[in-house]
Parts: sequence; structure tokens; C-alpha cells
Amino acid sequence: MNNTIRLSKEDYIGRGLHRKCYHHPENPNKCIKVNYNDGAEEETKREISYYKHLIKRNVSWGALAQYYGPVSTSYGEGHVFELIRDYNGEIAIPLEKYLANKKLTQQYYDDLVISLKNLKSAILKDRIITMTIKSKNILFQHLSTEKSRLVIIDNIGNSTLIPIATYIPFFAKAKIERTWQRFLTSMIKENSHNILITRLVEDVNQ
Repeated sequence: MNNTIRLSKEDYIGRGLHRKCYHHPENPNKCIKVNYNDGAEEETKREISYYKHLIKRNVSWGALAQYYGPVSTSYGEGHVFELIRDYNGEIAIPLEKYLANKKLTQQYYDDLVISLKNLKSAILKDRIITMTIKSKNILFQHLSTEKSRLVIIDNIGNSTLIPIATYIPFFAKAKIERTWQRFLTSMIKENSHNILITRLVEDVNQ
């Protein structure tokens, strides 16, 4: 019996540096990431290894798209992840769009402050290590008209030669704090045209 999942151009969602993302044709709440260049294999292997580590630790997935395992597809081996949708069924939009557009920043200002604070609390609580934190790799999910959350969808894991932070909470938290502060600095730098972002970062740090 052939268990290969047939993917087509119609299933395509978007792509990152190494992988393309497709709708799972059998489940509207899942997506499949497939490598598309030579540099992808090592990156994917590292990330999946870290996801397995998080699954063993039974993390809450409050700040992270859930991982469901490998599959065979018509485009090669893929990996199945939770597809982050808003309460209205639309795929959630990256945080970078809300930061780049002053009107959107203003409209969702309070939600963004709360969601950013909650995101930091969640990754510290579950000790989720990321290579970097980038606003393009975070989705701003509207759970209802009143409630939102931020979900990291890419760049998970630890690339250091001896990944001590993966296993020792003290080092994990120190690493997360450093990565988080670099993320907030980059938010201001990348959105210098939006005068609200500096105040947003100040409010998040309070």
C-alpha cells in the first residue's frame, strides 16, 4: 500500500530559507514542510531532533506550532506541523506585518503588548530555545475577537557544538533572555519607519 501524500501547487502556502510549506491535503489544521535546497537537510535534522526533545519533556505548545512527525510526499520526505489558523479559519498572519504597518500596530497595540509578554513567559517556562527570534517566523493568531497569541513556527533548536542550554535550565533561561533582547532590538531597527514600535518594546519590557 502506498502511503505517499500527493502534494500539488494548489496546496502551496509559502517558503522559508530551506523549506516549502504546503496545506496537508487530508487535514485543514495541519501543514507539511518539505526541503527544497541542499542546505536544508542538516537544518531540518537539527530542528526535528529538538522538537523530539520538547515532546519528551511534554511542553505545553502554547508558544510553538506542534510537530506531528515525518511523512512521505510526492515532493520527498516532509514533516507535519500544526497549521496556525485564526478563529475565522484564515491562516494567521506573521507578526512582521503588524509591526510594519503603523495602522495595524495601533489597532492591535494592547493585544501585541500582552501577546509578546505571554510569548516570553511561555518560552521561558518551557525552556524553548530558538536559533534566533524573528517577527517573520512568528504568527499573530486571533483566537477570538478578544484573545490573541503569538506562535513561533520556525528556527527552533540549538546549534551550539555542546548544547548545554538544551539540558540545563539555568543556561537555557540565560540563552533565551539574550535571544529575546536581540529580538526586541531588531523589532525597533527593522521598523524604524513606525514610531509606535519603540514605545511597544518599552511597554513589553515593563
